[in-house]
Amino acid sequence: MNENLVKNFYILSFSYKNLSLEEREKFVKEGYRHILSEYMDKMVIKGYVVVETCLRIELYLDVYKEFEVEKLKRDFKIEKMKVYKGSEAVHYLLRVICGLDSIIKGEDQILVQLKKAYFDALDKNITSSFLNIMFNQAIETGKRFRAESKINEKNISLDSIAVKFIRTKFESLENKKIFVIGVGDLSQSILALLHKMNNCYLTMTNRSLRRSIELQKVYPDVQTAEFNEKYNVIKNMDIVISATSAPHLILETAKIQNILNDGKKRFFLDLAVPRDIEASIREFENASLYYLEDIWDEYNKNVEKRDEIVEKYSYIIEEQLKKIAEKLEKRRKYTNQKNIEMGENR
Repeated sequence: MNENLVKNFYILSFSYKNLSLEEREKFVKEGYRHILSEYMDKMVIKGYVVVETCLRIELYLDVYKEFEVEKLKRDFKIEKMKVYKGSEAVHYLLRVICGLDSIIKGEDQILVQLKKAYFDALDKNITSSFLNIMFNQAIETGKRFRAESKINEKNISLDSIAVKFIRTKFESLENKKIFVIGVGDLSQSILALLHKMNNCYLTMTNRSLRRSIELQKVYPDVQTAEFNEKYNVIKNMDIVISATSAPHLILETAKIQNILNDGKKRFFLDLAVPRDIEASIREFENASLYYLEDIWDEYNKNVEKRDEIVEKYSYIIEEQLKKIAEKLEKRRKYTNQKNIEMGENR
């Protein structure tokens, strides 16, 4: 790939590989998006796409020549980031969208998350023509890789692993009362898997009751609860799963301690970043609390097969890189021709 075609493409990665959960929480809360907006207003950045997931925060940037990554680091007040530039960034984007940089190789959620992030940026008019090409081609790559490799036939996804993890903690889920907080993509997937078991009682809540009611049309036997009644609901629950996008705690120890002292055993699983459930809840004798980092043993039992598939179908990324290079070259020639025509018409 001609490096000049992609020299202004940067990816700044804050993932589980280089930042702890606490550090990622802090970075989100300190308002990095506001800094990106300022950079765009000052015409230092042409466009950007932001991806926030439970395991990574990544910034995809199309920049002007005045851009200085070291200055952005200082403005972010953070040093621990992985920086990709140019053709390395393009290759990394394709690996990410194919799920090859995920803990669960080939998982579908990262493709969904990147698509959503890109379309959100389009709606906000903060992308660029370069980023539009990159993301459209990347999405095509992610779809093609999964279709040809069939990597997800084993159904090793974050939602399935979470449910398997829960099942390892109980002899049976029969008649267990399960409370799902949040109705985002991950929560809905977990809800769907639990619903298929048809042997437990499910209740869900979301800050927007309307979304919960809409989801209840799909699962009419799942109960809905008002968000501000969540502590009262927990009184009767055996299992609580929380995966919201809230920037703050959803379940606080001070507000739940009386419930946790009632002698009933309760299992909490927090899949959110920033975390939803205050860590000190696990100090109560009858409460067990687990986070994302606690559930990967279930995945590691199946990782070898996926590594073989990744190696076999890695050629897809190489073919798609060539396709991207061709599209960017056409864009360059078109832009040059338009500049010539504008000059002749002056």
